[in-house]
Amino acid sequence: MPSINRPSPIELTRLEAVARRLNDAWSDFTAVEVLRNTFAESGFIKNPVLVSSFGADSAVLLHLLSLVDPSAEVVFLDTGFHFDETLTYRRELTRALGLTKVRVARVDPLAAKRHDTLGRLHRDQPDACCQLRKVKTLDRHLRMSDAWISGQRQAQASTRLELQCVEVDRLRGKLKINPLAHWSEDEIATYKVVNNLLEHPLASEGFLSVGCAPCTSPVIAGEGSRAGRWRGSVKLECGLHDRTHIIASSESAA
Repeated sequence: MPSINRPSPIELTRLEAVARRLNDAWSDFTAVEVLRNTFAESGFIKNPVLVSSFGADSAVLLHLLSLVDPSAEVVFLDTGFHFDETLTYRRELTRALGLTKVRVARVDPLAAKRHDTLGRLHRDQPDACCQLRKVKTLDRHLRMSDAWISGQRQAQASTRLELQCVEVDRLRGKLKINPLAHWSEDEIATYKVVNNLLEHPLASEGFLSVGCAPCTSPVIAGEGSRAGRWRGSVKLECGLHDRTHIIASSESAA
């Protein structure tokens, strides 16, 4: 049973028009200006939510949010498989930035019991595991929101090269805002240093992109920042970002 109602073609057409309008209007905006306008009262966006993994680069977007509105809602998807370091980092970074509304969204325990009784779904069907523990969990927590905010960047992976500041999440019928879409790796690194941001404790061990512990490994010299995600699999994304036309299914891999 689907966890959300799929948007109608008419609604998707409307959202595409809104996304084009906002991309044009915000084309010269800084990331802070994008966030400020996202949270401003408007007819386009109501109840926006920032979704953060509290991963290796998450402090940048969360710091920018703290400058705009530290009481804005942040959602952290607790899959049940995060590194202990990530859970500690979430608490410490939340406190350091003065964020007051960080919500922990946990997987539905009944769904987990039904579909992943032994807690091994990530080994046998990683796409199904991501659907259960990330996608459906986020679906529930976006029901009352017109838009969600992501830390995605074009520079992160080949799957994100066409990323725009404002996109349409076609699966959920929401706008998706990517304030850092055009930031380079150097800009991210410089921002962290200049603002003395707290680093994820695993970053110094080569984890340049941090997801669930069973599916994340360190990156070696010369690899892209997301090379350690689902290593040895053709899986490229968890499914949160609706790129089914370019995401290879790990279940169908030889």
